Amino acid sequence: MNPETNIARPDAHTERLLSSSSEVGRSFAALAENLGSLRRPTGSVVVTGPESGVGRSTICLGLGAALAVTGKRVAVVDCNLDRPQLHRRFGRPNFTGLTSALEGGGSLDDYGFDAAPNLRIVPTGPVLPGPWGLAGSPKFAGAVRALKEDRDVVLLDAPVTGEVLAARALWGSFDGVLLVVHATRTPKGVARGFTDALLDARMELFGVVLNGHV
Repeated sequence: MNPETNIARPDAHTERLLSSSSEVGRSFAALAENLGSLRRPTGSVVVTGPESGVGRSTICLGLGAALAVTGKRVAVVDCNLDRPQLHRRFGRPNFTGLTSALEGGGSLDDYGFDAAPNLRIVPTGPVLPGPWGLAGSPKFAGAVRALKEDRDVVLLDAPVTGEVLAARALWGSFDGVLLVVHATRTPKGVARGFTDALLDARMELFGVVLNGHV
């Protein structure tokens, strides 16, 4: 059986993100190269942004696809329990995912689906009350560490930066953070303020990704 027959079909926008031959795909290849050039562990990356709408999910998918093309085994985990996104990009139900693994046990990898060769997507699963409280727990950090045993890189499509900073149980639990800002929506002062806040929290800031720049 062709392994690609079990790969989920993305919507048109997501398909462009996953294509290494597209212009946007080449931009993500450069981002993946920059991440790989860092002389520090980059196995678990929290992708966050100062506000909604800056493109955190887009960056996770594009970067994940670019890393997967290089042969790295990548997982993207949707941690936005208040506004799940990733399953919709592939027309998939959200019956199982992150919350299923945290409540019922088992590997996060078992609750995901393949979006491309070497690229695994783990949706949120059923949304429960107190969304970030569950994903911001030490149990969540342990589940991600276990997932890293099966995957070379785990990208966490995380909530906005203020919520990440409030989840003190996660500080230091992952290798580092990518801060996504939007070229036309994020004021420079806001971007600078959250950059300083992440550094003040002693989080490993891998860099700032400027999205929406033409």
